[in-house]
Amino acid sequence: MPLPAPDCAREASHQRSITIRAYARTDGQWDIEGHLTDAWSAPIPKADGLLPPGEPMHSMWLRMTVDKTATIIAVQAVTDAGPYGSACGEITPDYQQLVGVRVARGYRDAIRRLFGRTAGCTHINELAGAMGSAALQAMWNDLTQNTDEQPFSIDGCHALKSSGPQVAKFFPRWYRPTREGG
Repeated sequence: MPLPAPDCAREASHQRSITIRAYARTDGQWDIEGHLTDAWSAPIPKADGLLPPGEPMHSMWLRMTVDKTATIIAVQAVTDAGPYGSACGEITPDYQQLVGVRVARGYRDAIRRLFGRTAGCTHINELAGAMGSAALQAMWNDLTQNTDEQPFSIDGCHALKSSGPQVAKFFPRWYRPTREGG
């Protein structure tokens, strides 16, 4: 169901688009590719002049290759457009620091720790965060079939709390009923 109609007239101003695609590789690994763009509906100033309407102020790409355990084994980052020209893209090689990070609980904290403030790009950080959850969605079948480890999604959202009916039905081994009286 879409959002209800707004209660007043409005005019489009800014559009951020994030596209993420996951690819199962023939070597058993996964490529997760993301692209973030920002565009305005009116001309907007940037360092080297006025950006025409609809042209991207930001256009950042990120590819993470992850293994079967959701550990990042390779990274590529590219900045096609930024408000400060080539200065925006100078940070992209630093995203190699994601190699070895596991996409699991604490993943977004690792992004903040590695690339917070001036150590990274705000837009690539946002893209990397969204790509983590997309990687887990893509790998859902592989990650939930390991019967020795609790599936990552249990206790990760309200629908999959360990004491809930969905866990009891779909993941009975990991079901933990709530005790009477608290």
